[in-house]
Amino acid sequence: MSLIDRFILITRIQYKSLTTIKHMKKWYRMTGTFIIGLGIFSHVNAQTQYGMGAGMVGAGRAFFGTDAGKINGVTGINNSFIGHQAGANNTSAVECTFIGFQAGLSNSNGGGNTFVGASSGNMNVDGTNNVFLGIKAGQFSTSGDGNVFIGTAAGIVNSAGDGNVAVGFQAYQGFGSGNCAVGYRASFVGGGNNNTTLGNSAGYSNQGGIENVFLGYNSGYKSLGGLNSFVGAKSGYSNSDGHYNAFFGYEAGYSNTTGGRNTYLGYAAGGSPTLINATALGAEANVTASNSIVLGKKANVGIGYSAPSFQLHLSTDAAAKAGSPDWTVASDSRLKRNITDFTDGLDLLKQIRPVWFQYNGQAGIETADKKFVGIIAQEMQKIAPYTIGTFTHQDSVGNKTEYLDYDANAVTYVLINSVKEQQRVIEEKEARIAVLEKNQQDLLARLEVLEQNSLGSKTVPRKADQSIETPFLEQNVPNGFSQNTCIGYYVPDSAKAAAINIYNSKGVKIATRVITARGKGEMVFSAESLQSGILLYELMVDGRSVGGRKMLIE
Repeated sequence: MSLIDRFILITRIQYKSLTTIKHMKKWYRMTGTFIIGLGIFSHVNAQTQYGMGAGMVGAGRAFFGTDAGKINGVTGINNSFIGHQAGANNTSAVECTFIGFQAGLSNSNGGGNTFVGASSGNMNVDGTNNVFLGIKAGQFSTSGDGNVFIGTAAGIVNSAGDGNVAVGFQAYQGFGSGNCAVGYRASFVGGGNNNTTLGNSAGYSNQGGIENVFLGYNSGYKSLGGLNSFVGAKSGYSNSDGHYNAFFGYEAGYSNTTGGRNTYLGYAAGGSPTLINATALGAEANVTASNSIVLGKKANVGIGYSAPSFQLHLSTDAAAKAGSPDWTVASDSRLKRNITDFTDGLDLLKQIRPVWFQYNGQAGIETADKKFVGIIAQEMQKIAPYTIGTFTHQDSVGNKTEYLDYDANAVTYVLINSVKEQQRVIEEKEARIAVLEKNQQDLLARLEVLEQNSLGSKTVPRKADQSIETPFLEQNVPNGFSQNTCIGYYVPDSAKAAAINIYNSKGVKIATRVITARGKGEMVFSAESLQSGILLYELMVDGRSVGGRKMLIE
């Protein structure tokens, strides 16, 4: 009869003899003393087996259950096997704890293992320092070391992978090493190395991807790629073979399949399935072209502003780009409608008043004492209202104020029209000047001929045989005057019309005096009525020039 059987028999006998509370107290003291003594006795012997076929070899053993530690050898020490066939095939493994039906069944020399749960670590042969807790946890692991599988069927198919951590029902069904899967069926089809998954079905289909991080329900659900970071429920859900992606937020990067090197941040932020090097920041921000960045969904972007009023709002004038300061705009005629001519030009331009000014610090515009050149929106609103708009500034406590803004784009085209107007004036004047210059040349040529042909003057007497019917013009006297001068002439009686014309040096006629009398005569001109400088004058008789002279007004 065993020691335990004897203890049970004594207990039954003593129980029948209990008639008073006093006797019961005495029995409790005796029972306590016996249990303590039993513990001391067991500690001294340090080995116990109980059950049909339970192993009886190995120092420090504790085998409970049919065939528990059945073939444990002499070198298999400090083991505890509890359950039907728990550790049944162990021979030399040490310091193992197997609890549950067939827990650690195939373990032979894998030491330092703890398997708790029916069939947990069932196929392990020589894997060491593993902890499997749960029904079938790590069931098919054979030689992996340092794994921790907690949950029903957690890490069930791992065979030789090392350093894996799986927590949750069927968490981590892979073969790799260095993985951490926490959650219901997290990394259910895992196979890569050094992946971290946290969440219900996170990284569910990951087979060969390495160094991924999937956090959240169904994050990276279909992912096969590597070096991705998906944080948020259903983030990177459809990713199949995309690498180097970072998706943060609920359903961020949901549609990405093979795209790589993308960054999506925010609720449902994402892009087309195959993009490369694309970035979408903000809730529902969507990018559709590779090598592109999208900020928000119809959002205003503020740099230095907490409440931007424009799609891009800068708090200072500190912005620059290489080359031209102008920005390219879409201008294809196929993109436009309601096209009409813009005609504002010089008249409007003359009304614009440029000013120097400084900002006063309101509306969040902080530019210190810097001076700027610009216009006053209220003034511009009166002459070109299409250049003026409004914006609303919201301060830190939510107060809103509406202000005017100014779009100078139209002024560029006002300048273009102004230049065109001035050019038309210039061209008209040039045409007139060309005509005048030609007339001047013709006049000078005529005067030259007249001077050569006209010999009559006060200093050159008319020849005796010269016909009295021949008209002539004399040199003015004095020539070089500042007050008055006198021009002599002769007009025959037969002449129907006669006049003296005076021209400036450019050939422009500046004076005409009609001669009504016939015969020899004189005509007086004052310097005040003429222009200073060298002037030309001629005698016209019946539409024909009969002579020309030069005069000098001092």
